[in-house]
Amino acid sequence: VMGRVKGPDFPTAGLIVGSQGTADAYKTGRGSIRMRGVVEVEEDSRGRTSLVITELPYQVNHDNFITSIAEQVRDGKLAGISNIEDQSSDRVGLRIVIEIKRDAVAKVVINNLYKHTQLQTSFGANMLAIVDGVPRTLRLDQLIRYYVDHQLDVIVRRTTYRLRKANERAHILRGLVKALDALDEVIALIRASETVDIARAGLIELLDIDEIQAQAILDMQLRRLAALERQRIIDDLAKIEAEIADLEDILAKPERQRGIVRDELAEIVDRHGDDRRTRIIAADGDVSDEDLIAREDVVVTITETGYAKRTKTDLYRSQKRGGKGVQGAGLKQDDIVAHFFVCSTHDLILFFTTQGRVYRAKAYDLPEASRTARGQHVANLLAFQPEERIAQVIQIRGYTDAPYLVLATRNGLVKKSKLTDFDSNRSGGIVAVNLRDNDELVGAVLCSADDDLLLVSANGQSIRFSATDEALRPMGRATSGVQGMRFNIDDRLLSLNVVREGTYLLVATSGGYAKRTAIEE
Repeated sequence: VMGRVKGPDFPTAGLIVGSQGTADAYKTGRGSIRMRGVVEVEEDSRGRTSLVITELPYQVNHDNFITSIAEQVRDGKLAGISNIEDQSSDRVGLRIVIEIKRDAVAKVVINNLYKHTQLQTSFGANMLAIVDGVPRTLRLDQLIRYYVDHQLDVIVRRTTYRLRKANERAHILRGLVKALDALDEVIALIRASETVDIARAGLIELLDIDEIQAQAILDMQLRRLAALERQRIIDDLAKIEAEIADLEDILAKPERQRGIVRDELAEIVDRHGDDRRTRIIAADGDVSDEDLIAREDVVVTITETGYAKRTKTDLYRSQKRGGKGVQGAGLKQDDIVAHFFVCSTHDLILFFTTQGRVYRAKAYDLPEASRTARGQHVANLLAFQPEERIAQVIQIRGYTDAPYLVLATRNGLVKKSKLTDFDSNRSGGIVAVNLRDNDELVGAVLCSADDDLLLVSANGQSIRFSATDEALRPMGRATSGVQGMRFNIDDRLLSLNVVREGTYLLVATSGGYAKRTAIEE
């Protein structure tokens, strides 16, 4: 049935998004059908972009719709809109033009309109019908079945009524025919009768008819005594008797009753049928916060004490070699910038903590701030546990950016796991590595089996080894790892790095000395 009945068709056209709501309504009797207006993106000769709305969802008043947009723009809830104009008329129909700002992204503005206005709304389907005198919510197949049964009942009752009326009319016509066949006797009897009652009784006895037929004869006009009128009465009787036979046949044959239902439905289609107005489009998922945020490059700054922010890249201008730079984040005393990188607002940022857990956030989740602002502490964004500090931050577009993630602890344990093992959106974070007593996470890097890993200790010791599966086998997410480097007393792991042939290692000391060494050495 659902293959034929695709979904509701609303008089105001618009779009139905997805089939799930319709399927729910047709399968259970209840459902929420998501509707959208029709929006087109137009660009004028000046290069200004406008959104043109030509259809609204069913039952959405376009005046209230425009007022709602204007109020939300004024209150700052809708961004990127510079003007709205109602150009609707009888000639062009509905036409609402929304001008967007030059720096606004049309798709983002449309998604905001879907989320915050009635450009996208839901139609609650409740397929309620009276069945045997009781309200019931019906599936589509039940609704059709009960509708057909009701139409059959209507046909039976209608035919029964018509048959009764036809029999009554035929009965009178038979009496009139008898009167016309004995016209002279009838006229003589009526003229000789002193009262109507006497005449009626005389007709009943003369013609062998009942009181109803006798009264019809008395009520007959004189003009009907003409020969042509007599033939017309005989023809009417024959026609009604044929009609009676047909009506009795309908009542006796259910297949004829169903045929009448089909014919009447076909007549409705011929009289009122037209092309579908409401188009059904594939669902693209619910509009999420991510759909409302433009993809753009930002500079992410995270300090050693955990303050984070994102800043638009155009706030950092390019300078020549001798330039002195610009003022960056205003930091508290003894705080330094630990992580500084450029990424997309839609990139994922993985926060690895000293206690071996990993949290994730989208770049757009970080507070947007000016170049000199300090930002907000990540503990306000992520559910850090007490005493947790950031050990490493990694930016990825997705969990297929690299085959493996390698973690290293202060005591020299190293673990390689599949990056996809860390794909979790749990707000409380997940375990990245099981730490042993008196240990903490120091580093995290992405790598492939073709890379080499370099561990460097606080006292200047280092070790380089391959990241192949033979040298460092992959392990599960919640494991401790293997010993990657051993230390002398009072030494510890300082950093974990991915190195490749043809590159250099730069080592800097707290005293200001630095040394560059080829990786091959």
